Amino acid sequence: MNILFDNGSQDDQLFSISPRQRRIALALSLALILFTLGVVFYAHLYLPEYAAFFPALGGWGILGDFLTAFILFNQFRASRIRPLLVLGCTYLFTGLISLFYLLTLTGLLPESGPFAPSPQTSIWFWCFWHLAFPCGILIFSWSLRHRTGPVSLERLRIDLTAGTLIVLLGAAGVFLIGTLAEPLLPPLIENGDYRKLITSGIGPLIWILNAAAFLSVLLPYKKRGAGVLQIWIIVAMLAFILGLTLSLTAGQRYTLGWYGSRVDSLIASVVVLLALITEVNKLFVRLTRQHEELEESKQALEEANKRLQQLSSADSLTRIANRRKFDEVLKQELEAPQRENDYLSLLMVDIDYFKAYNDHYGHLGGDMVLRSVASKLESEALAHFGFTARYGGEEFAVILPGHSMREAEQIAELLLESVRSLAIPHHYSDVSDQITISVGGFTMKPGDHFGANELIGKADAALYQAKAEGRARYVFAGSERPRSLSGRS
Repeated sequence: MNILFDNGSQDDQLFSISPRQRRIALALSLALILFTLGVVFYAHLYLPEYAAFFPALGGWGILGDFLTAFILFNQFRASRIRPLLVLGCTYLFTGLISLFYLLTLTGLLPESGPFAPSPQTSIWFWCFWHLAFPCGILIFSWSLRHRTGPVSLERLRIDLTAGTLIVLLGAAGVFLIGTLAEPLLPPLIENGDYRKLITSGIGPLIWILNAAAFLSVLLPYKKRGAGVLQIWIIVAMLAFILGLTLSLTAGQRYTLGWYGSRVDSLIASVVVLLALITEVNKLFVRLTRQHEELEESKQALEEANKRLQQLSSADSLTRIANRRKFDEVLKQELEAPQRENDYLSLLMVDIDYFKAYNDHYGHLGGDMVLRSVASKLESEALAHFGFTARYGGEEFAVILPGHSMREAEQIAELLLESVRSLAIPHHYSDVSDQITISVGGFTMKPGDHFGANELIGKADAALYQAKAEGRARYVFAGSERPRSLSGRS
């Protein structure tokens, strides 16, 4: 993905040329042509001398050249495509020559000394300026036709340094020619009249060179995968040659043609910059949207993981915690720092004669009983800060941190009564005509050390004792006080 070539991919249209961009480029080109045609017939018309006009437009043009060069250099660093380096060097070199021309024309160079300008210095800087840009475009077009793969990372810094040094040395050479060697150059201007530029043949030669540069980027446009940058290079080259045409037609400074040429030159300097800024802004918008989508995806993934974790920890039928979650919580409680100084009780709960219920009322009825009993057990345990899980089949487990045996026995009795309050008929039970449960419990005293399996084994043994003694009751390991629904103490 780069701003120079359009890979034609439907998945990545960031730097490809959209129909809207083509229409804008065409509309701007037509506007430039119409503007130039409207001015060229009155190019010799003298206008008042606006001293601030040229420095203002020239300054913006130079700034546009430098900023364009800066962005193109960074594009080269990102894509490592050498034509971008050539184009960046072209704009940097053109900007420097334009700066020399502006400083000379506005009288900002030293008035004396070896680098003092003469009356011919500004016109020659203008010539070098209008020679440099088309030459750079011709080299750019050549590099496009003979482009190879991306520059290696090892050569990237070397190419950048070499390109910058060549531009700086070339600009310094042009400055020396325009100042120190200016007496060797033929005069082209007298009292603001530069028609000698045309009669000497230098002006037409510059125009032909610019026309060749324009054709070098226009003609191959349909033959290769042109990116968005190339269409605006064509517009910039068109504006540049139109400005040159007006300037040559005017023949003198401060005429309508001379002023008009400055407008065309400004557009040539900034149109590529505006295109680059637009594409960079599009990239920023796209990255912002992708970041927002990534954040949304991240949030959705977190929520999905949370739901998945809940599903992996919950029993699919009863919707309370499953055996896996029970093992995790029990391990946490056994390893808790306060374990040495506090009680920990465990209740194992079994639905009495559940197989008989299933056999006579059907599995759907059995599922209803499991859900109802699970909900009651969890509700009662939560009221006492306990944790409830389906241990397996019709068996449940309740963890009661911080509860002594006496407190756990009271909770066990509440569990018995809460299940009985459901009043679910069970005419095939040997202990009641309603659904009942049996509870076995064990309490670890402060300082006791039991593993999870040992703790579960003791509570499970108590449960088997409760079932052996007739069900519908609770029994605690180590306690001599069995409790049933019909007898409380």
